[in-house]
Amino acid sequence: MNLENRLAGKVVLVTGGGSGIGKGACQRIVAEGGAVAVADIRETLAQETADEIRSSGGRAVAIACDVADEKQVAAAVARTVSDLGGLDGLVANAGTAGSGWIHEVTLEDWNFILGVNLTGPFLCAKHSIPHMVEAGGGSIVVTSSIAGSVIGAGGASASYAVSKAGVIQLARQIAVDYGSQGIRANAIQPGAVLDSNLAKHVGEDRERQTTPVAALPRPKAWLPLRKAGHTRDEYGATIAFLLSDDAGYITGASIPVDGGYLST
Repeated sequence: MNLENRLAGKVVLVTGGGSGIGKGACQRIVAEGGAVAVADIRETLAQETADEIRSSGGRAVAIACDVADEKQVAAAVARTVSDLGGLDGLVANAGTAGSGWIHEVTLEDWNFILGVNLTGPFLCAKHSIPHMVEAGGGSIVVTSSIAGSVIGAGGASASYAVSKAGVIQLARQIAVDYGSQGIRANAIQPGAVLDSNLAKHVGEDRERQTTPVAALPRPKAWLPLRKAGHTRDEYGATIAFLLSDDAGYITGASIPVDGGYLST
């Protein structure tokens, strides 16, 4: 199959689509013929990504959306359907990170991290699934992390690790509950990421948190492939594959896209 047409006619909502893996996914989806709703809490970044896609001849709409806010999620899904004509896929990618010893983590900070990383994908799935059921099927990809499987030497980031393990189970639950209605759901587990400004955004989110930052040695990860992954051509490509009919018999899976990190 010609990859330029693999997602032809498909409409995909991508959260956290303004930068990093989300932006790479948007670019790759459009390159394979799909249309994207670029949802991001940072509206300027969403608009920039959508503008870039449209300037290259693709179809995209920018949507400001805090995925932890159910009203905003419902509105983002409705806007996707109304502006782009339907909803065939969801990439629940928006996320943040937190750190701190468990005995020092404030409940407010715990709830903030889980609200974005776990409740956000749940809300996106909750409001997207009815449209997919009505259309006869669809594909959902959630962005987890290697931290969803291993803690590693860095440690002291329970809220992040728990949230990223949780979205793997969320994908599995969707796969089991809705497979008979033609809906697939899978998770990806990123490792090192090139051309990502996640650290900058996490730093911005950190400004609202009061949990003391844990002082731990954080050794450099050893990667068998000795390189970080590219947001479009490696992470985005994996997401596009999982959205496509080429992955039609893959559901409930959690796929490491980590340069071999989880194998070490």
